Amino acid sequence: MTLAKQTSNQTSAADSFPVHRSPEPVQRQAGAEQKTCGYQIDRVIQGIELPGVREIVGTVFQNLLGLIECLDLIESHLRQVDAADESFALFQVIHDEARALVDFIRTDALSSPLMTEELLDTLDGITFALSHDLQRVFEPNSRATLTGNTTHVVVGKLYRAHDVLTNCLQQSTITLAMVFDPELVGARLFNNSDMRYRQSLQLCEDITALIQLVDDFEKITTGLAHSNLNAGIYRFRLEGMESLMYSDWPQFESFCERMAMEPAESPELKSTVHQFRCYLETLLGQVRMRNVLANVFPVQFGEVDSSLIATSFADEAPFQNDDQEKETASPFALAG
Repeated sequence: MTLAKQTSNQTSAADSFPVHRSPEPVQRQAGAEQKTCGYQIDRVIQGIELPGVREIVGTVFQNLLGLIECLDLIESHLRQVDAADESFALFQVIHDEARALVDFIRTDALSSPLMTEELLDTLDGITFALSHDLQRVFEPNSRATLTGNTTHVVVGKLYRAHDVLTNCLQQSTITLAMVFDPELVGARLFNNSDMRYRQSLQLCEDITALIQLVDDFEKITTGLAHSNLNAGIYRFRLEGMESLMYSDWPQFESFCERMAMEPAESPELKSTVHQFRCYLETLLGQVRMRNVLANVFPVQFGEVDSSLIATSFADEAPFQNDDQEKETASPFALAG
């Protein structure tokens, strides 16, 4: 099924954006499936004694996991800039269904006399977090802001929206589950460490390769070295940038624009390339300090500025939003 067809089908099915009511939890087979998020959540729901609470909480869980699954399904399409309109339409469906979930919690859950104070506080916090992050990602006429932006900016907006919503929905699921099972830590529900490990290692290799191309250019300022550097930058923008922190993208793009504007073999270009090398070395240090690479690149005291350590830890916090991402503008509405 094509992305466009998926969009058409999902949009028509979600015209009224009903909240999916949860049936009784399904008994799942034992074994490897016990490690899945769905199995763990079903176990939590089964342990809720009051039927009224079990139904409401089960409905919230079902819709949270359904939204996460939708985000997982569209992740592979984010790189396809020519399908940006279709991707945005899918995000809009997710937005509207998430809004319907917020309304359900406010009208059905928060007004129920069966809820404990802890559960009420948790559900109220979930509605606040969802509403806050939906506003961060979406704003009126945000589709129009995609028009006229560069390829990499459009892809960046889509990836950023995906990351913000995924993080929020996962955090909401974990927080609600821990009301009933305090030992159910996030890693048992959403284990992305293997993927982040592979992505971070590949990113280190990609940045190192780019630094080598810069070295070659600085040693021998020839047309071939310049062409190789441009090709390496182009390849990194297509394949490696998505693994960077989103906040690093503007500075990287700024260097690319400056190097593209300056004449070959000019003193200005040499100076910019040297600054670019310093930037890449700093960037490589940040990536190496990611938590998932702690056993690969042990941090040596005094090796990297402490501000970079804070940045890398914020990047790796799997279920928290770092301070620099608390922005009011929608990722879809960044200026091109």
